[in-house]
Amino acid sequence: MSVEDGDAKQPKSVIMHHLDPVLKYQIKMGVTDFNEDYDHFFLMMNNFINTIGHFNVWLRRVYKRNLPPNPRTHYKIPPELNKEYVEKIKQIWYGNVFLSQLRGRRSEILDQRIIYSHKELKVGEEILDINGRGEMPALMHMNPRSKTKDDTDPRVLLQEAIRFDVAYDGYDPDQLGQVFGFQYKYADGEVYMFNTDAEVMTSDALVMEVSREVFHKLIRILVMEILPMYYELTADIEECLSTYSLVNNLMELQSQTGDESYVVDYG
Repeated sequence: MSVEDGDAKQPKSVIMHHLDPVLKYQIKMGVTDFNEDYDHFFLMMNNFINTIGHFNVWLRRVYKRNLPPNPRTHYKIPPELNKEYVEKIKQIWYGNVFLSQLRGRRSEILDQRIIYSHKELKVGEEILDINGRGEMPALMHMNPRSKTKDDTDPRVLLQEAIRFDVAYDGYDPDQLGQVFGFQYKYADGEVYMFNTDAEVMTSDALVMEVSREVFHKLIRILVMEILPMYYELTADIEECLSTYSLVNNLMELQSQTGDESYVVDYG
């Protein structure tokens, strides 16, 4: 269990499983909003990933009913949420995205971006191998098992191994030995594990602990990529639910009064 999972306050009683889909998904999205508002990012995303899976199953069934569009907005419930966004969010969350970088003559980073396949790689760009498989770590595995706030430990424990040279990028052999403890201890003294910057940069070791700076850099890249799609999908879910609720109420009113003017044509 991660630190965030352990700190989060969970319900003390069973939550009712509503048969009314609008109430059901209002509650699910309410839990997502709660975790977002109280800065439980990983709990928020985990709940949202599960919710969109359930929601798409429900949408496919609703779509078969061929409900009329919203008479106010003319919005018609789709057979599924935005497919591109759903697939990309899941790819970021579960893994298999890549960090493409464009570097200058002195190897300085001029630009970098998340790509979802090697086909998106542009001329001059290179993929940074972060986890030993040429990929970014899965966002769900970036959920730290150690504290990241108000803690003096310079390291963060992850749930997926990444390359040593990436995990401690920017630190020289002296800093790695003094700050992070990468040294051999003998009866007559201590010896640093690395003697030169070249040894650090060519190390092919995989580690679960990374420097705090690298952790925040990787999180920032992944979060900036996933949040805009999260916002769009959240708005789409709200649109679907409001349309479903309004149209169903109007159809119920129509069946009671026999007045077909309440609901627009199905076209």
